[in-house]
Amino acid sequence: MDRASNTMKFFSLISVISIAIFIGSCDKLPLPFGKDKKSEGPKKIIVTSKPPPTVTPSTPLTPPIPLQPKEGKRPFVYDPSGKRDPFRPFIEMQTPVKPSDERIPLTPLQKYDLSQLKLVAILVGKEGGRAMVEDSEGKGYIITKGTYIGRNFGKVKIITKNVVIIEEQYKDYLGNIKPKEIEFRLHAPGEEKKP
Repeated sequence: MDRASNTMKFFSLISVISIAIFIGSCDKLPLPFGKDKKSEGPKKIIVTSKPPPTVTPSTPLTPPIPLQPKEGKRPFVYDPSGKRDPFRPFIEMQTPVKPSDERIPLTPLQKYDLSQLKLVAILVGKEGGRAMVEDSEGKGYIITKGTYIGRNFGKVKIITKNVVIIEEQYKDYLGNIKPKEIEFRLHAPGEEKKP
């Protein structure tokens, strides 16, 4: 019996504490549980900011006084003619140029970027040189002088016994067409580049 009464006293104490906490927080609850907003007294507003400063008319703006150059020295004047516009992005600096003077039939070699092609053989004879390049799938193609190769309309310019030089044309930021030469070098079997 003593144990049952202790348990009852414990639960009643917990209930009283819960009710006290609930009543104490009722002023934050909406009506009908919380306090009536109208019954509260008028709120006091405390202004802590300073009043805005008074504006006085200022003297009219005058242009800055130019710096006088030292004796014997002329002031520096920047001349932008012939220089690159510093606000144009570098990414647009070069765009490949498609030759317009002749009709170019698109070859399978023009599907690939030059970095995806590998030079595997060169044959130099009296009639000119021929070379063989291999694509990333292992398929070989024969190229001669004047063959178009790569996505940027590169044209085979020179074939020597160790090197194939491909020339691509790009338009720079001023609109001038400039050639760019790319070398494909034939590696001996032992000196091939390994990833």
